[in-house]
Amino acid sequence: MGSAPERFRVLLVAPTALDWQGRPITQRKLYLPALTLPLLAAEAPADCDVRLVYESVQRIPWNEPWNLVALTAMGSGIARAWQIADGFRARGRQVVLGGIATGLLPPERSLAHADSVVVGDADEIWADVVRDAQAGRLQPVYRAGQRPSLDHLPVPRYDLMDPAAHGKWRPVQAARGCPFTCDYCSITSYFDGLYRKRPVEQVVRDVRAAKRASSRYVAFVDDNIGVDFDYCAALWEALVPERIVWMSQSSLQIADRPDLLRLAHRSGCRVLSIGIESLNPESLAAHGKTFNRPAEYAAAIRAIRDAGIEVSTEMIVGMDEDEPDVFDRTWRFLMDNRIPVPRVHILTPIPGTPLWARLEREGRIVTDDLGKFSGGRVVFRPARFDPDDLLRRYWALYERLFTPRAIVHRMWPNRSGAPPLVRGILWAVNLHYRYHIGRRITPGLV
Repeated sequence: MGSAPERFRVLLVAPTALDWQGRPITQRKLYLPALTLPLLAAEAPADCDVRLVYESVQRIPWNEPWNLVALTAMGSGIARAWQIADGFRARGRQVVLGGIATGLLPPERSLAHADSVVVGDADEIWADVVRDAQAGRLQPVYRAGQRPSLDHLPVPRYDLMDPAAHGKWRPVQAARGCPFTCDYCSITSYFDGLYRKRPVEQVVRDVRAAKRASSRYVAFVDDNIGVDFDYCAALWEALVPERIVWMSQSSLQIADRPDLLRLAHRSGCRVLSIGIESLNPESLAAHGKTFNRPAEYAAAIRAIRDAGIEVSTEMIVGMDEDEPDVFDRTWRFLMDNRIPVPRVHILTPIPGTPLWARLEREGRIVTDDLGKFSGGRVVFRPARFDPDDLLRRYWALYERLFTPRAIVHRMWPNRSGAPPLVRGILWAVNLHYRYHIGRRITPGLV
């Protein structure tokens, strides 16, 4: 009797980022793992053996006999993805690169390191890519067609995620993209400004699968979960019986709907990350975010907290309209509003975005080293700051925000009434960020 045919071995890798010395950043646990790897694993043909590796918390199995290695990268992670691709190709492995960073760059940039690149959503073509790799006929470039419907996504392979490395939270997606057109945003550029929603029943299906595989803690990886109010109402109503605890990202407009905020809380929402971006209306207007109204920020944050949901924030410094007082004003805002987890970034022109195109035309991009496009480095000539001074002030702001006294001030009291486990997570994130700030790793980068 003949032996069973040898199975095709696929390694899916999420590269980490690089620190200032060019070393891969690692840590003991990844608390909010991304969805791409378990989703691609679910879309692989049935005759494949698939392994997932999140490099920030797991070692890359360089010397195992992989038939195909696929890497997905976002932002500055593309620099590490190229290094890993080079390493596997030197070992004779077939390598495919995809993800947002790959798709926004000219394909030839990544083809210098890989056998093939995937541009656009991989959902509709990933099985074809794997089949071509099995047959030894990988094409240099695979392009998804018109943005496909999200109605038929498979259940992600949560069973392939390592609980010891990936913690309790499991990624689920309800919608892709964002309807807004902020010029610095890679998401808007990559998804062509589209906002596509999944059927509510399929989202609930994935939530149940995540619960079975891990726990009731869900991170919706949506870029803006609170922007389509009718969809929000349907989804959150359907989630109420699931008794999950969830977090996600949203634009501030959700604060205009106290009824939806109460429903979000009933459905399990306990933390929303909000893109505040700037306290300067001129800076917001220059980058296409006039729908944010700084005079209303404090009231909006109170409204979200009054519904029992805590707020974390994303902000940007170094915009052309920013004055030198932007750092003190940002510090005061975050402290006065007691934001438990503030994240601040230096304006970063991500290749492929309108901001990058404009600054490139103006001759203001100062480096092609994409590993530096991390949000914690200055990669362009600012309008009103010396680059070194901008960098110094940025890290001084972070050090000031994350002193022990400042952490206690921001975290106390518990204005949203968050439960003990969520509060514990927020305290732990502060300590984690404080450690990264000391190493000059941009908080939230890994």
